[in-house]
Amino acid sequence: MTKKCLYCQKEISEESVIDFCESCGRRVWGDKMFNTILEKMESSREVGDI
Repeated sequence: MTKKCLYCQKEISEESVIDFCESCGRRVWGDKMFNTILEKMESSREVGDI
């Protein structure tokens, strides 16, 4: 099963901590918020919270 972006249905990596592609994420939240979301999700995965 492949993982797809919630917004555009483009295939994304199964390893991705977010359920949307980078271009949609930046379009929806802007660069600063997208980077913050990505950082927080990756750090949460590293400590086992997700």
